[in-house]
Amino acid sequence: MMRCQLNGFEDWVSKGNCIVFICLGAGSAGYATYQQADFIGMSGKTICGYNDNLTPLMAMFIVSTLDCERPKYSFGRSWTGDRLRETIIKLPATSEDTPDWGYMERYIRQLHSRRISTKINSNKMALDTNEWKEFYLHKLFLAGMGNGIDAIVTTNDDPKYNYVSRDSNGNGVVGFVDEIEGEKPFPAGAMSLALGGSFLGSCFIQKKPFYTAQNVAVLQEKVSLSDHTKLFIATLIRNECKIKYQAFGRELNAHFRKDFTIKLPIKRDANGIIYDETHEFSDDGYIPDWEWMDSYMKSLPYSDRI
Repeated sequence: MMRCQLNGFEDWVSKGNCIVFICLGAGSAGYATYQQADFIGMSGKTICGYNDNLTPLMAMFIVSTLDCERPKYSFGRSWTGDRLRETIIKLPATSEDTPDWGYMERYIRQLHSRRISTKINSNKMALDTNEWKEFYLHKLFLAGMGNGIDAIVTTNDDPKYNYVSRDSNGNGVVGFVDEIEGEKPFPAGAMSLALGGSFLGSCFIQKKPFYTAQNVAVLQEKVSLSDHTKLFIATLIRNECKIKYQAFGRELNAHFRKDFTIKLPIKRDANGIIYDETHEFSDDGYIPDWEWMDSYMKSLPYSDRI
């Protein structure tokens, strides 16, 4: 944790034990977080909520509930003023119709006291990331910008191609369009990646040839990969975006072809790590274990629906 001396800027400090509402920002508006210690919030973009009953465990319960409200807000629809004041959430209540603070505390506490497991009655493989290595996205795929076509210039008299935008539903497909003169559609099997907006990091395998809207990148495989393997990687990309970009309102445009990385399992044999002298996928010579990723996804429930 970074610590610093304020020296005359003490007025900037907000007291801890509060819920912070993030009001503005592309990809971050609508988030709420709990701050236990005193802190400095970004001016004009955060509002603090205090309650004498609040504890860290209660805050975790409330913040999780507030997450259900997040899709309502974005860069063009801020969580400020009347929208914030009139936000209504459902909470457990006592017989006197007051929030049941004790129940919220007990509920979160029992989650902590019970070992969390995603295991279902299946043959799901163990997931140990300690030995995984970092890979640059642009080394794993042929990574480039999409067509960048505005929806207003498309037609659908005889639609042949999917039109992919920065959406989190329907694999990002928001329409079907005619062939566009002078624009080459991307092939089925390529992956789309939203570089900005509320759904930054949304990454999908496209099942049909497609064009893209503005601010969408396309990842095309260097070697033949199964859909299961690509879905494994797409999931990791989305998770990295949530941690490194979305929560801070950062765009991905300048990074996905430069310094964006994900950790992947690497090829090994009885003698240890297998290295690639051509360094095709990693400057350190590591080789992603594509087959293990495929096997892992196939070990999950409902994998046959992929």
